[in-house]
Amino acid sequence: MSNTETFHPINSKNNIFTGIGFVLGGTSFFTFLLLVMFTGPPANPSHSKYDNSPLVVNDSFERFTIIAAGDAMSHMPIVASAWDTSCKCYDYSDVFKYLPPLVKNSDLAFINYETTNGGKPYSGFPKFSGPDTLAWFLKSAGFNFFVNANNHSIDKGLDGITRTLNVFDRYKISHTGVFRDTNERKKTYPVILRQKGFKLAILNYTYGTNNIETPEPAIVNRIDTVLIKADLENALDSMPDAVLVLMHWGVEYQSEPNFEQKKLAGFLFRNGADAIIGSHPHVIQPIELVNFSYKGKSKTGIVIWSLGNFVANQRKQFCDGGIFARFAIARNIYTGKIKIDKISYIPFWLYKQAAPVKYYVLPISMFENDSTTFNMNQEDKLSFKTFINDTRLHLARDTANIRELKIQ
Repeated sequence: MSNTETFHPINSKNNIFTGIGFVLGGTSFFTFLLLVMFTGPPANPSHSKYDNSPLVVNDSFERFTIIAAGDAMSHMPIVASAWDTSCKCYDYSDVFKYLPPLVKNSDLAFINYETTNGGKPYSGFPKFSGPDTLAWFLKSAGFNFFVNANNHSIDKGLDGITRTLNVFDRYKISHTGVFRDTNERKKTYPVILRQKGFKLAILNYTYGTNNIETPEPAIVNRIDTVLIKADLENALDSMPDAVLVLMHWGVEYQSEPNFEQKKLAGFLFRNGADAIIGSHPHVIQPIELVNFSYKGKSKTGIVIWSLGNFVANQRKQFCDGGIFARFAIARNIYTGKIKIDKISYIPFWLYKQAAPVKYYVLPISMFENDSTTFNMNQEDKLSFKTFINDTRLHLARDTANIRELKIQ
């Protein structure tokens, strides 16, 4: 990693970086300055017209909020538990029933879709194919952007790739990372998202596909620095407010980022990335701010090394849950400058009910003191408490000084 990159605790003084553009709502920056000079700053919409109290700092920003979850996998015990005899369909509503209020409260909600919709017969590890309804229920829970460049992207070959993308398109789910052919990639990648007056560029790559060659003409984005640099240059040509890169990287079951992840993060930041969101290790790794130099200017970016598991039947310690990472892209309405703020995490545990077998994603703060909703046995209570303690200890260190967002 370049010696211009240093890791620092997350705090409100470190995390400002220069954004792009000086046009606000169709008004030029020069005109905007004249308006401020002669009429004063815009009224604080939260104040009445009789309130002469000064504007607070937060009134100077408009925000685009982002939430991200880790690996959504289709292990067969989860598939079997979702079967509903009454509708003769796979119903995942119990799994995600507690999530819509927190996920839908964000403008952009990422999920790493680490399975295929390759059709029947369904299968789990090592070559996944899950019911189409998994994608539908994830969307219903509030996840509105799927990334699927990961090591299971081509578990079911070309037909699996095509069918998975068809399912996304049928359910009107935004996605990237895997493409039917070169022409589709050229037309749709990098993704440029325009929403709420913000413009974001979204990129996605994987370290590999379990030694399975990508069947032609399909494309799976691999971690290749020459390719990524070209993609970043293409993304930056559109003058985005921020560039988000979702990486499937690292070593499974390792709670710290390795040298290769750090080296790649430095490369991504030096070439224009503002936020990096990681998956694959199946355990939580820290969230950090990185100070770096981009084209001679000092900037600060956020890197979420690994979100851990989201939906998986891995029950061993550290693998039976994960985090939602939440942050905002904030634009100063007076200067046009961009910063990343409101950084927080929401830990959750995946509870596996024994009889009947059901899975529930439980935000920790909602259930750690709840003894009525689920009649957990002693073993489950201990696993739940262990995950809570492990997660908070791991994310409360000086190198990852972020706050836990409590969900009531």
